[in-house]
Amino acid sequence: MSEPTVVGLHLCGTVLRRAELHRVGARTEITTAELPLLADPQAAVSSNPVQAAPAEGETTRCIAAMPTSEVMSRCWTFPDADEGKLRRMVAHRVEADLPVPIDQLRWGYRKGAVRSWGDTRRQVFVQGVRSEQVGRHLAKLSAAGFPVDALTTEAEAISALYQHGLERHATEGSEVLVLVTSDDWLVAVFGNGLLHSLRRIPAEPNRLELTCRQCQQAIEGQVSRHEVRCVLWCAPVAQVQARGALAERLGIAVEPIESARHLVGAGGTRLSPEQLAAFGPAIGLALAGAYEPDRIIRLGGRERTEVEPRGQRFQRIAAHPWRWTAAAAALAIVAVAIQVGALGWETRKMRELVGELASADSPLAALQPKIGAMQRLETYRIDVEGIVADLCRPIPDSIVISSIQLSRGRRLVFKGTSKDPKAIFALADALRKSDRFAAVNPEGTEPARGGGFTISAELVGVNTLPSSGRRGGQWR
Repeated sequence: MSEPTVVGLHLCGTVLRRAELHRVGARTEITTAELPLLADPQAAVSSNPVQAAPAEGETTRCIAAMPTSEVMSRCWTFPDADEGKLRRMVAHRVEADLPVPIDQLRWGYRKGAVRSWGDTRRQVFVQGVRSEQVGRHLAKLSAAGFPVDALTTEAEAISALYQHGLERHATEGSEVLVLVTSDDWLVAVFGNGLLHSLRRIPAEPNRLELTCRQCQQAIEGQVSRHEVRCVLWCAPVAQVQARGALAERLGIAVEPIESARHLVGAGGTRLSPEQLAAFGPAIGLALAGAYEPDRIIRLGGRERTEVEPRGQRFQRIAAHPWRWTAAAAALAIVAVAIQVGALGWETRKMRELVGELASADSPLAALQPKIGAMQRLETYRIDVEGIVADLCRPIPDSIVISSIQLSRGRRLVFKGTSKDPKAIFALADALRKSDRFAAVNPEGTEPARGGGFTISAELVGVNTLPSSGRRGGQWR
């Protein structure tokens, strides 16, 4: 079976840029076209991001992207975990950080490589879009005659272009990819292969210095300029002056980038810089649909199901009902036998245990000293774990705790640093409201020495061990 044709659809204003991808052996053929989008989408707007399933036998897969201006993007660091736990952590952070309720969002994330910052962590690039915007974009493309199989983001398109469509060699460190057209500059910041940010900067033909300064701000807003290994420049040949101005502004290398060798145009030649810069997002969408269809952030599109194969399997089952009846009866007999055997074994073991206990002396007398010791521990033990947990719960992110001292005299002293003096007194007020602490007192602050402070408190609900009897005597 031949591989399906993948079409990337990138909407730029009223123009739809289309990149069609065919994989022939080790070579990937790209055909590009620019189409006017004149259809009125208002009659077909729907808030449902899932469309009808494709027709049977259809071999063309369409991948489209939401505009960057409508997508909320974040790059966060999480402890490394399995897929289910990581998704729950990301969902909690999305609900807390993004300004839209999570039930009104279509969102997804892309995982970066595992790194070690003291413990094992990984960076995650998260993107979310309002559900009604997803439906509106799908309706606009559908009204123009382009039903979309998968709707993703422009950042996913640039990531796929960066990974599969460019002739590059670096795999570590930070890089910046700049796609330049006559309308705007598309600036993408990558760190160790993971996209951190994507920004479109309007091109100012007569104000090149302003465009370069905005490009610099987009880069330095994510990583330090000294951490950037190089800037990958993809632009028409006529933009050589802009390339020199950007290199002078950043003070780092700005290197021209070409398409990967396996990417060829309609004539069998490599894509030109002009074609790669203009159709880069559309080509990236097609590459994403061809190379990583199961990894891209999917915001909506047509559902592809296996209705026909499942229907055929059901028909085969229904054609021979006696086979399945016999198999069900045999399984029922086996289940009953296993249950009866298990009950008999458990009954025999219980009788043996009861007989052993009846013949032996009662162990209660030997356990009495241990029971008394456990009761005393429950009465006089200082719950260090619970105290530290109640102490750390109200600590804001701006405070760093350096030491915690807990004495048998029920006195707690902890020290730390904070650049925000208000946060220290806010922490003290929060501890006073807790049922665990009393007499909370900020004993000293050192704003001139890094914001150091000391807070003392008394523990509530801790029983004092009686001091009667000789020191060193037996505890009865």
